[in-house]
Amino acid sequence: MELQELRCKSCGATIHPDNITMRLAMARCDHCGAVFAIAGLATSHDDAAKQPRIKVPMPRGIVVEDFGNSLEIRRRWFHAVFIFLAFFCVFWNGFMIAWHVIALSMGVWFMSLFGLLHTAVGIGLAWYTLAGFLNTTTIRASRGLIEITTGPVPWRGNATLPTDDIDQIYCKEQVSHGKNGTSCSYQVLIVTKANVRKPLLKGLPDADQALFVEQELERFLNIEDRPVRGEIAR
Repeated sequence: MELQELRCKSCGATIHPDNITMRLAMARCDHCGAVFAIAGLATSHDDAAKQPRIKVPMPRGIVVEDFGNSLEIRRRWFHAVFIFLAFFCVFWNGFMIAWHVIALSMGVWFMSLFGLLHTAVGIGLAWYTLAGFLNTTTIRASRGLIEITTGPVPWRGNATLPTDDIDQIYCKEQVSHGKNGTSCSYQVLIVTKANVRKPLLKGLPDADQALFVEQELERFLNIEDRPVRGEIAR
């Protein structure tokens, strides 16, 4: 295999040899953050289980406090993309306000009614952007429960899960293809003892954040790490 010719399956960028893990048959793209298997080098789950996993250092945006009998992991949402979204929201919602003012002042109510869908999109985007600037997701783990809360801006995803039912924790990559190109996000999921998969965290922008959360929860809860089909490697 010509490693210098290896390209990212998501964005097409050239993969640097330093970002190729031969023993795991995995590669990571510096350009978009995607992690993918290298065809022809895939290893079996039994082989992967024999390999010690690399320790993930604490990434930017994550804070961990270990109190002995409990563990708290905090992830701040803020990312540079929210600065762009803030300017976009000002433009979009300012335009829609002007649209409604002009339409209603002229008595063309159906013109204002036509803009309601776009107004709703603008309000939703503004709410998401505000959450991006202010919100922090906190994972509190004890010997009996994992509690997930997000605030101060209300957001879905708050949950409480019993730790006794957790068999494995793993991370998964989600690749989205849109008009503006390819984007990747990452999830942290649990596998219950009944082999049911449940999301713990969604929408993480960085694979290292997801892998670090997995690593710290497994360490604290004394969960022996085993390969899970479909997971990203660390």
